[in-house]
Amino acid sequence: MDSFSGYLADLERSRPASGELRPENLVVVCSISSTNHLAREVVAEYEREAQPLQPTLILAYEQSGGRGRQGRSWSSPPGKGVYATRVLATGDIETLQTLPLLVGVGLCRGLTPHLGPLGVACRLKWPNDLVVETAEGRRKIGGILIEALVRPGEGAAAIIGFGVNHGHQAADLPGNATSGQILGSRSALTAWIWDLVAALEAELRHLGDVGYAVAAYRELSVHQPGEPIAARVGDSVVEGRFIGFDERGRLLLDRDGEELRLTAGEVIE
Repeated sequence: MDSFSGYLADLERSRPASGELRPENLVVVCSISSTNHLAREVVAEYEREAQPLQPTLILAYEQSGGRGRQGRSWSSPPGKGVYATRVLATGDIETLQTLPLLVGVGLCRGLTPHLGPLGVACRLKWPNDLVVETAEGRRKIGGILIEALVRPGEGAAAIIGFGVNHGHQAADLPGNATSGQILGSRSALTAWIWDLVAALEAELRHLGDVGYAVAAYRELSVHQPGEPIAARVGDSVVEGRFIGFDERGRLLLDRDGEELRLTAGEVIE
């Protein structure tokens, strides 16, 4: 997309009608360090004013300091990707257990109308990478960064950041990544945005439903039984063969007959 004004016009033109799945409040910025950073400021302002946090979606045309897991940078050139954060309040901290699973499921399902016609499907690489299988191998098309701000006795605010590569060219991305343009998508960026948002909102309705969240995540997992996996957990790397996910969504690995259950970390290539 060539300009911020064009981005705004397309967003407004394609914006879902009132009553459809979308957050109550929308903030759109031209350029910012990261949408998650702005979201933290929004949460802090609501707290200073002693006001209940409202459902909010933040969109950016460009990010100068987009971040992924482990502090990695996220390529966020102007008008080429979905750079977004959903701010969510919950009175029950326990429901946050299902949040990473549901967010991944929602975003994968939101991409389906755009990737399916291209002959590829979005899948989830544990814990929160959106990937597709291509002739060149598995490629990352999006990622999720969730931050929880817990207030003991008062619930929590969740900052759900997500980025999806739409119009990126190969030169914009690392070798293990891809984008809608590289895959051949002709859908507009704003169509991606609103479909992703609607699918995410649909899944957030199941917040706290562990059985549903785990079953949906299993269905979209890219990992196959017996697949060798290396996972970074803190400063260590754990290796084993994929068994599945347990009833809480933890990654199960077989390491020489020993069952490992990983609650945090990331699968590495």
